[in-house]
Amino acid sequence: MNEQLDKYFLGELSDTEKKELLDQIESDSGHKAEFIRMQNTVTISKLGEQKGDNEWASQKMEELGNRINRRQIRKLYLNLAKYAAVVAILFINIWLLADKFMPEEKAVLYTKIEVPKGQRIYMTFQDGTEAWLSPRSIIKIPNEFSNEERTVELDGEGFFSVTKDAERPFIVKTKQYDIKVLGTKFNVFAYSESNRFETNLVEGRVQVINNDRPQESIILKPNEMVSLSNSNLIKSIASFDNEEYLKSGIFYFSNKKFSEILDYLTLWYNVKFTIKESARIDQYISGKFRQSDEIERILKALQGVHHFQYKIVNNEEIDIF
Repeated sequence: MNEQLDKYFLGELSDTEKKELLDQIESDSGHKAEFIRMQNTVTISKLGEQKGDNEWASQKMEELGNRINRRQIRKLYLNLAKYAAVVAILFINIWLLADKFMPEEKAVLYTKIEVPKGQRIYMTFQDGTEAWLSPRSIIKIPNEFSNEERTVELDGEGFFSVTKDAERPFIVKTKQYDIKVLGTKFNVFAYSESNRFETNLVEGRVQVINNDRPQESIILKPNEMVSLSNSNLIKSIASFDNEEYLKSGIFYFSNKKFSEILDYLTLWYNVKFTIKESARIDQYISGKFRQSDEIERILKALQGVHHFQYKIVNNEEIDIF
């Protein structure tokens, strides 16, 4: 291999021989390291060449040729290059010299899943982590998690039961905030078209990080939640009872504003509610409905716990009064 490398840098290999040599180098990390070292050495030595160096070198080589054979000349040239490189390396950044055989980053392939309105989906990731995604949620998953972390991107709402892996944290990236965990159960509400953001922790421990201000983060313990208030993250006590929701899709709400329930329906069913002056949307209510039901059936169910009227203008617009 060393003799072939000598010939390569002296320009004595044919195109076919060069290709065979480079294929060998690419398949062996030891050969690749030696090639890069010699390439750096020879390249750096040439950076300090001055005008007339070639003529001087030719003359000296011719003189030396009368006393030593060609093989010795090759070794002498490479050795001289090595010594020259020791001086020249002080004046150049090494990253300029070995780009040909630096390993290229493997392109990351993703799968994107979009949940239809009025539907939910359950999925299991490659590490065993489970996720339940709410209507009109979009999740982007790498086809293979990296060795450092397990990252997914979420636009919508999802409940995650994360498989523990101390070496690779699980990260849910949203438009504004990242949720970082090792192994836990939590719910994220983060639709990009909504100003609301919530993370409810059921089990384990999570860290919620502001993408714009990484120093701003909150650690949650079980039965705590973080939400937005005037663009600031606020931690509070909360119990996220999701057992019935996960098993049957029945959405249970306790002591929530009627306006919040309408926000859910807006996102889940892609409808616009026009609120008339007579509507009492700030009243707190409790109840439940099946998430997969048609929007009108859900509105009729809500009328059982709150006094309001509605008028369906079209498939995408409903008046509340």
